[in-house]
Amino acid sequence: MSSATNDLRFALRQLRKARGFTFTAVFTLALGIGASSAIFCLMDGLWLHPMPVPHSDRLVRIFATTPQDQHGLFSYPEYQTFTARATAFQGSSSGLMAMGGRGTLMPNPDGTSVLLLNNVVSDNFFTVLGVHPLVGRLFSPADAQQLHTRPALVLGYLCWQRYFAGDPHIVGRQIALRHGKGEIIHFDILGVLPRQFRNVDPNSDRDIWIPAEAWAALNGDSELTTKDFRWFQILGRLAPSSTVAQANQQVAAIAGALAAADAAGNHRQGARALSDLNYRLQYAGTTGLLLFAVVAGVVLLCTVNVAHLLLARAFTRGPEVALRISLGATRWVVARQLLVENFLLCALGWIGGLGAAAGIAVVLPRLLVGAPDMLVSHDVPLHFQLDWRVFCIAGLLALATMLLLALVPLLQVARPQLVPALRSASSQRTSGRTPVVRRIAVWLQIGVSFALLVSTGALVQSFLNTRTQSIGITRDQVLVLFTQDPDPAMRDDILAKFRALPGVQHAAYAIRSPLMPSEGGMAAQVLLPNHPELHDPIEIKYNAVSPDYLSLIGTRILRGRGFAPADNLNGPAAIIVSQAMAQKYWPSQDPIGKTVRLPGFNNGAPGSTSADLEARIIGVAENAPINDVGEISEPYMYIPFRFSQEGEVTFVVQTSRNAMSMAQEAREVLIHTNPLLDPMFDTSLPELIRSSTGSYQMMAELVTALGVIGLFLTIIGLYGFLAFTVAQRRREIGIRMALGASRQGTALLVLGDTAKIALIGFAIGLLLAAVATRLETSMLFGVHALNPVSLVAACALLIAASLGAAWLPARRAASVEPMQALRTE
Repeated sequence: MSSATNDLRFALRQLRKARGFTFTAVFTLALGIGASSAIFCLMDGLWLHPMPVPHSDRLVRIFATTPQDQHGLFSYPEYQTFTARATAFQGSSSGLMAMGGRGTLMPNPDGTSVLLLNNVVSDNFFTVLGVHPLVGRLFSPADAQQLHTRPALVLGYLCWQRYFAGDPHIVGRQIALRHGKGEIIHFDILGVLPRQFRNVDPNSDRDIWIPAEAWAALNGDSELTTKDFRWFQILGRLAPSSTVAQANQQVAAIAGALAAADAAGNHRQGARALSDLNYRLQYAGTTGLLLFAVVAGVVLLCTVNVAHLLLARAFTRGPEVALRISLGATRWVVARQLLVENFLLCALGWIGGLGAAAGIAVVLPRLLVGAPDMLVSHDVPLHFQLDWRVFCIAGLLALATMLLLALVPLLQVARPQLVPALRSASSQRTSGRTPVVRRIAVWLQIGVSFALLVSTGALVQSFLNTRTQSIGITRDQVLVLFTQDPDPAMRDDILAKFRALPGVQHAAYAIRSPLMPSEGGMAAQVLLPNHPELHDPIEIKYNAVSPDYLSLIGTRILRGRGFAPADNLNGPAAIIVSQAMAQKYWPSQDPIGKTVRLPGFNNGAPGSTSADLEARIIGVAENAPINDVGEISEPYMYIPFRFSQEGEVTFVVQTSRNAMSMAQEAREVLIHTNPLLDPMFDTSLPELIRSSTGSYQMMAELVTALGVIGLFLTIIGLYGFLAFTVAQRRREIGIRMALGASRQGTALLVLGDTAKIALIGFAIGLLLAAVATRLETSMLFGVHALNPVSLVAACALLIAASLGAAWLPARRAASVEPMQALRTE
């Protein structure tokens, strides 16, 4: 204990004496640990934070799988089958639960309505999760029978605050709800959820939670009894003796049995189970991996910089260490004292890094793009906080850095030659040779910084492209209003009123507009008579639109024609397919004139019954985004709105002024026509585009900030290396100048050495950038990761940075007085 105390005091004295060294090393470590900890806060808040329930590590998620989708949903009958057959989830405190997202209307006294986002869940949902109410109680399997006749629900915390002013006596009151144009049903309020439990996924909120039995009272039994209506997630809590692998085997076997029993309804559908953590890691996807890689690069740059400082300090302290060993100190005692110094540096860096992370975490929410205007009331504000997990991550980084830096003093005391080290410093400064380890460290610094700059350039270009390049829809001011579907005559009357508003240029309607959060878009089963090899229906997403909808939103017809007014009345059914659909199913043919069959669709005429509808392809439209800008284009169809079966409509109004400035006027048009048409939400197409490209903006901002930090560290590291090298070669430079070397030539000598170092660093950086393209490619829009602009810009920045770092050392070298340098030596 006495030895440890003495080592600590000695280390504190040494660090206090070398204040410049101590400040630089601690600042560099704090910068790296702080930036990495803040990015972990971001990743944790967006993707990785576990569900706020007991034993969340035992939760699993079950997905339906097809060759096209590995994260599919299930129907409620399929959930019931899994519940009856899967034993890996059974036990006293475990089971399977179902959850599906829907929207419900809460009527106002004036006849208008407020949209509430709700989750329809199985009656054991909260029991299995282990969630406890803040107020009142939660429903359970014991309530199943009475929920059919006396529907009840649970309020989310924010909904309770927003619409009921946090009334502590809310339990026992009723809330009136309506789905679509259906009748109003009164629900008993059982309780309120705690503030920390908003949804099973982070950063999302739900207003109300309705048990499936009560949902049937509001919307009928069809959504819960139809086998091919798949809109439920399945979650489960593992039994104490079960594993995720066992659960995965069971659900796969159950899905196989369902597919064998109903080949048409479950064609090629399987199932898989993932731990909740694994799901969140997959959800983070490429974005999380890229952020992790960039942060690792910044931490590496910080470590290398501090290693530079320690190596320079080891060189200057070489005679001291040699003297202490020659006077009888053991190598272990000397190494231990040097290791304690490193430990103190890393501890101070850890403390400083946590402080930096706390400051950065305050700024991080400003870098995120919020939800669209239509969902702003349901957008959960993000607050990134430093909890014990962030402390542990920062501590692990500091520990790993300390272990790496410990190699410097260990190598220093392991040298057996004591006599040369005890000589004057002149003997060590004659050759001008720099240890290979230090050169490799500088090469690596430049290489990592070059790769970071190339990635930054590509991501910035990608983000700018999302704001400027053609994406298949217009960027003009278009107001989007989502409401109930009126009858055809009323729709035409509403369009006429919209067109009469000041500044309105055009108006149209569809079931959905592009980029609306519709959980993958509507899909229909499609048969292709021209492809006899495709015996079973294929699922293709679609939209039902008015004749002039495509021209209004800016989606071009590449071949054939668009819809005419007659197509939306009676007569032969027409259909427009996307370019991706045409290329996939008719790659070497003209799709115009081909027919497709839509099982379950009627011909749109009054009194008609559902049948297999045959529609003729009349046009091919360019690919347009469905849910996100930059998504992979997939087959898509447009059908006339007369075939819509959704009961909802989205009006799109093109205007010459700011779209949101006329939102209230457009809302009044709908309300005055019929209060039931009060829009469930309204937004603008530019706002939807902005929100959809938020991930591109976030990555561009974060990687740019980290790239700038990396460039700064590289400049500091290169400057320190060159300054130390010039000081080490002072006698050599004096001899060169005494023999006739000019000051300009001496400066060029330093710059030439810098150029050689930079070239090798560029080569390493090019290799690292090539590896990074594997991560970046899927995140880029309209640009390649190794594009010429990014490469040239990165080279120019690093060349300028290298020259800036070399300027002062080169100037010092050129200002050396030969006689003074030789006399000092």
